[in-house]
Amino acid sequence: MLRRNNIEKILVIAALAVAAGSSARAQVAAPEPYHLSHLRGVFADEKGNPITDAAVTLEQNDRPIYSTETDRSGKFEIKHVSGRYWLHVDKRGYSIVHREVIVGVEAVTYFHGDTLYVIAGPGACSDDCSQVFTSKGKFDQAIRRNVGHTN
Repeated sequence: MLRRNNIEKILVIAALAVAAGSSARAQVAAPEPYHLSHLRGVFADEKGNPITDAAVTLEQNDRPIYSTETDRSGKFEIKHVSGRYWLHVDKRGYSIVHREVIVGVEAVTYFHGDTLYVIAGPGACSDDCSQVFTSKGKFDQAIRRNVGHTN
Protein backbone atom coordinates (compact mmCIF):
# COMPACT_ATOMS: atom_id res chain seq x y z
CA MET A 1 0.00 0.00 0.00
CA LEU A 2 1.35 3.41 -0.99
CA ARG A 3 1.46 6.11 1.61
CA ARG A 4 -0.01 9.50 0.86
CA ASN A 5 3.47 11.10 0.89
CA ASN A 6 4.71 8.62 -1.73
CA ILE A 7 1.63 9.17 -3.89
CA GLU A 8 2.22 12.94 -3.81
CA LYS A 9 5.85 12.43 -4.84
CA ILE A 10 4.80 10.21 -7.74
CA LEU A 11 2.22 12.77 -8.88
CA VAL A 12 4.81 15.59 -8.74
CA ILE A 13 7.33 13.53 -10.72
CA ALA A 14 4.67 12.62 -13.30
CA ALA A 15 3.59 16.26 -13.64
CA LEU A 16 7.21 17.36 -14.12
CA ALA A 17 7.76 14.68 -16.75
CA VAL A 18 4.65 15.72 -18.67
CA ALA A 19 5.63 19.40 -18.46
CA ALA A 20 9.17 18.67 -19.61
CA GLY A 21 7.90 16.57 -22.49
CA SER A 22 5.43 19.17 -23.70
CA SER A 23 7.95 22.01 -23.45
CA ALA A 24 10.51 19.93 -25.34
CA ARG A 25 7.98 19.29 -28.10
CA ALA A 26 7.07 22.97 -28.20
CA GLN A 27 10.71 23.91 -28.77
CA VAL A 28 11.21 21.57 -31.72
CA ALA A 29 10.83 23.48 -34.95
CA ALA A 30 11.99 22.45 -38.40
CA PRO A 31 14.55 24.91 -39.74
CA GLU A 32 13.60 26.93 -42.78
CA PRO A 33 14.84 25.42 -46.05
CA TYR A 34 18.09 26.76 -47.44
CA HIS A 35 17.56 28.57 -50.78
CA LEU A 36 20.59 28.04 -53.00
CA SER A 37 21.51 28.94 -56.57
CA HIS A 38 23.25 25.57 -56.94
CA LEU A 39 24.26 22.77 -54.60
CA ARG A 40 27.80 22.65 -53.33
CA GLY A 41 29.29 22.59 -49.89
CA VAL A 42 31.98 21.65 -47.40
CA PHE A 43 31.58 18.96 -44.73
CA ALA A 44 33.85 19.26 -41.67
CA ASP A 45 34.12 18.06 -38.09
CA GLU A 46 33.79 20.34 -35.06
CA LYS A 47 37.45 21.43 -35.37
CA GLY A 48 37.19 22.27 -39.06
CA ASN A 49 38.90 19.14 -40.36
CA PRO A 50 37.43 17.96 -43.67
CA ILE A 51 35.32 14.80 -43.58
CA THR A 52 36.12 12.74 -46.66
CA ASP A 53 34.05 10.10 -48.44
CA ALA A 54 30.79 11.17 -46.77
CA ALA A 55 27.62 10.23 -48.66
CA VAL A 56 25.72 13.30 -49.91
CA THR A 57 22.20 12.57 -51.14
CA LEU A 58 19.28 14.65 -52.38
CA GLU A 59 15.89 13.03 -51.79
CA GLN A 60 12.33 13.73 -52.90
CA ASN A 61 9.40 11.75 -51.50
CA ASP A 62 11.84 9.67 -49.40
CA ARG A 63 13.65 8.47 -52.55
CA PRO A 64 17.26 9.28 -53.45
CA ILE A 65 17.37 11.38 -56.64
CA TYR A 66 21.02 12.53 -56.76
CA SER A 67 24.08 11.46 -54.80
CA THR A 68 27.81 12.06 -54.56
CA GLU A 69 30.58 11.88 -51.95
CA THR A 70 32.78 14.47 -50.32
CA ASP A 71 36.31 14.70 -51.69
CA ARG A 72 39.66 14.84 -49.85
CA SER A 73 38.99 18.42 -48.80
CA GLY A 74 35.44 17.65 -47.58
CA LYS A 75 33.85 19.39 -50.58
CA PHE A 76 30.83 18.19 -52.50
CA GLU A 77 28.81 19.41 -55.47
CA ILE A 78 25.79 18.16 -57.37
CA LYS A 79 25.49 19.95 -60.70
CA HIS A 80 22.43 20.72 -62.84
CA VAL A 81 19.94 20.37 -59.98
CA SER A 82 16.77 22.38 -59.55
CA GLY A 83 13.87 21.91 -57.14
CA ARG A 84 13.01 21.19 -53.52
CA TYR A 85 14.91 18.35 -51.85
CA TRP A 86 15.99 16.90 -48.53
CA LEU A 87 19.78 16.96 -48.27
CA HIS A 88 21.42 14.13 -46.32
CA VAL A 89 25.11 14.13 -45.49
CA ASP A 90 26.20 10.96 -43.75
CA LYS A 91 29.54 9.56 -42.61
CA ARG A 92 29.92 6.79 -40.04
CA GLY A 93 31.17 8.24 -36.75
CA TYR A 94 29.47 11.64 -37.24
CA SER A 95 25.96 12.98 -36.82
CA ILE A 96 23.79 12.74 -39.92
CA VAL A 97 22.87 16.08 -41.45
CA HIS A 98 19.29 16.27 -42.71
CA ARG A 99 18.14 19.65 -44.09
CA GLU A 100 15.61 20.87 -46.62
CA VAL A 101 17.06 22.79 -49.56
CA ILE A 102 15.56 24.60 -52.53
CA VAL A 103 17.99 24.74 -55.43
CA GLY A 104 18.00 26.62 -58.72
CA VAL A 105 15.23 28.66 -60.30
CA GLU A 106 12.83 28.32 -57.36
CA ALA A 107 15.51 29.72 -55.04
CA VAL A 108 16.40 32.88 -56.97
CA THR A 109 14.15 35.25 -55.02
CA TYR A 110 15.17 33.81 -51.64
CA PHE A 111 18.86 33.26 -52.34
CA HIS A 112 20.84 32.53 -49.13
CA GLY A 113 24.19 31.67 -50.63
CA ASP A 114 25.95 29.45 -53.07
CA THR A 115 27.87 27.19 -50.67
CA LEU A 116 26.76 25.24 -47.61
CA TYR A 117 29.23 24.94 -44.75
CA VAL A 118 28.35 21.90 -42.64
CA ILE A 119 29.81 21.00 -39.24
CA ALA A 120 29.03 17.46 -38.08
CA GLY A 121 28.65 16.60 -34.43
CA PRO A 122 29.90 13.39 -32.82
CA GLY A 123 28.42 10.12 -34.06
CA ALA A 124 26.20 9.38 -31.08
CA CYS A 125 24.58 12.76 -31.56
CA SER A 126 21.47 13.39 -33.64
CA ASP A 127 20.99 15.92 -36.43
CA ASP A 128 20.52 18.76 -33.92
CA CYS A 129 24.25 18.54 -33.13
CA SER A 130 25.18 19.46 -36.66
CA GLN A 131 25.40 23.05 -37.84
CA VAL A 132 24.76 24.32 -41.36
CA PHE A 133 25.78 27.78 -42.55
CA THR A 134 25.58 29.68 -45.83
CA SER A 135 28.20 32.13 -44.59
CA LYS A 136 31.91 31.23 -44.55
CA GLY A 137 32.40 33.83 -41.80
CA LYS A 138 29.81 32.22 -39.51
CA PHE A 139 31.27 28.78 -40.26
CA ASP A 140 34.77 30.00 -39.32
CA GLN A 141 33.37 31.63 -36.16
CA ALA A 142 31.72 28.37 -35.08
CA ILE A 143 34.94 26.43 -35.67
CA ARG A 144 36.91 28.97 -33.59
CA ARG A 145 34.36 28.60 -30.76
CA ASN A 146 34.58 24.80 -30.99
CA VAL A 147 38.37 24.80 -30.63
CA GLY A 148 38.32 27.39 -27.84
CA HIS A 149 39.35 30.54 -29.73
CA THR A 150 36.96 33.42 -29.22
CA ASN A 151 38.53 35.98 -31.56
